[in-house]
Amino acid sequence: MSLSVSFLLAILSIATFIGPLIGELISVPGAVVELVIGIGLSRVITPVDYAPSSVISSLGELGFLILMFLVGLEIDFRQLLGAARGAVVMGVGLFAASLGLSALVLGHLAGASPIWVLAGAATSVGITVPILYVQGWMGQHFGHDILLVGSVTEVVYLGALNILSVASRHDSLTTSVLLGSRVTLFFLFAFGLVRLFQRSRSRVPRHFHRWFRRDDPIEVGLRGTFALLFVVVAFAGIIRIPTVLGALLAGVIFRGVIGNARAIIERLTSVANSFFIPLFFLTVGLQTPLHASVVSLLPLIGLILVVLSVSRLVIVPYLKARGHSWRLSLAGAVMLMAPLTLLVTTAEIGRSAGFLGPRNYSAIIFVAVLSSVLFPVLARLLLPTYGSDVEVVHPFDNEEESPSDSA
Repeated sequence: MSLSVSFLLAILSIATFIGPLIGELISVPGAVVELVIGIGLSRVITPVDYAPSSVISSLGELGFLILMFLVGLEIDFRQLLGAARGAVVMGVGLFAASLGLSALVLGHLAGASPIWVLAGAATSVGITVPILYVQGWMGQHFGHDILLVGSVTEVVYLGALNILSVASRHDSLTTSVLLGSRVTLFFLFAFGLVRLFQRSRSRVPRHFHRWFRRDDPIEVGLRGTFALLFVVVAFAGIIRIPTVLGALLAGVIFRGVIGNARAIIERLTSVANSFFIPLFFLTVGLQTPLHASVVSLLPLIGLILVVLSVSRLVIVPYLKARGHSWRLSLAGAVMLMAPLTLLVTTAEIGRSAGFLGPRNYSAIIFVAVLSSVLFPVLARLLLPTYGSDVEVVHPFDNEEESPSDSA
């Protein structure tokens, strides 16, 4: 028997409240707990309650779009373009090494599909950031190096995921033409939006500056931000770019216009993390029931965990060359082994594009959960609290100012 929408929302709201509290108690990311709670609730909530046409599914999709907008908002291309060449080369090299090992192990040896091969190269900094905060390394040279390389790899991965989603429907020539024309249209549209923002800033500065105020009673900034998000998503849908990519690019556009405006970013993040994003992870869990057939994919799940762990070790020599100890360098590699957000994104896009059936979708979600439990625990064991008795040498320590400080 299906449940009423109000009763479902009450259950899920309670889950969004207790999920992160449980996560803090057991030192596991709150999103992982929400996924697991969703999987558990799938045993008592009927599929009709979270079918694609349901209110719960629509709210979950909204949470996914907001999540990808925030991911785009974290991508600062000005920082990436101004980064040291070595960090950019390392980020691209990490993706290439991960994809190569994944193609060999998952593609050649296990015969997995291209979406599984690409998933083996997923690298994101979503789990890395809270670990650095907790251990006190956020803002230090080590944290800067890890986040910069991870961000470059994340951007490259998202580009590859978009290409794969388009290439699945067309031959190589048609794919190139379609992708090029769509990207061109989108960037023309983005340029128009940026020009509109710039004109608004010069023509009506008083109203524009309200966007960034913390105490605006009608929250012009949040309303305008959500309007921007869904205008870009709508245009992406019109030109047949995946809406999730549209949300991601909307975040990139917005970051390029506002720069590092912490007030609006903090308020937006607060609204998103308080309900919509947790609801998305819960709905992902609901759509990932514990099918017995997933057991047959356990060898593939084990192999992708091996790929995720071994390929990230490529970054260890780079971090050591940057002046960090072997222990810190290894901890940095382990932190990049848990690409929770990108694995869930890959599963969602794979399902919507027809790459993944229910069994493979569930298997990738299980990989996201397992990697986000195992690797962060190991990373915290390896990563000392900043300022403890650990040798930390950096090539910039003897200079008056480091490149990151001057930037």
